[in-house]
Amino acid sequence: MADESMVVCFCRNVTAGEIRKAVQEGARTVEQVQEKTGAGTGCGGCKRKIETYLQEFLPQ
Repeated sequence: MADESMVVCFCRNVTAGEIRKAVQEGARTVEQVQEKTGAGTGCGGCKRKIETYLQEFLPQ
């Protein structure tokens, strides 16, 4: 289980908790998480982490 206070995107200061919230609000792709949170829209280095959190947070 992810530490929701952990910063995933340092460029935009987006936490795992904010990514979870985006998923709960309907985000299903990295692009949708980017739209809702801004994560991955700076240098893009966190896109793989976003994908990992999507897999963890998406309903099974």
